[in-house]
Amino acid sequence: MSTHAPVVDDQQVIASTPVDSAGRGPLSLRRETILLIALVGLVAAVALFGLVFPQLLAAAIAVAVLAVIVALDWLLPSGELRSKWARRATR
Repeated sequence: MSTHAPVVDDQQVIASTPVDSAGRGPLSLRRETILLIALVGLVAAVALFGLVFPQLLAAAIAVAVLAVIVALDWLLPSGELRSKWARRATR
């Protein structure tokens, strides 16, 4: 006796993946949530650093802005810096 296992196409799996009205899947929402939490933490860290070392507040803000730019580039789909970094690392 043989039993038949159901075969699932990739397109059936993709079609059954929940997507919200903006066309984003659960992975995208998780990524945005993590990014938002990280940004709030960064702002809190810069504020605390500014309270402790007021003379270095401008430097802390500059470093935080650079960190946000790099984080957005790594997390968002375009990834221009990431592709340039990969090309430079393979040389």
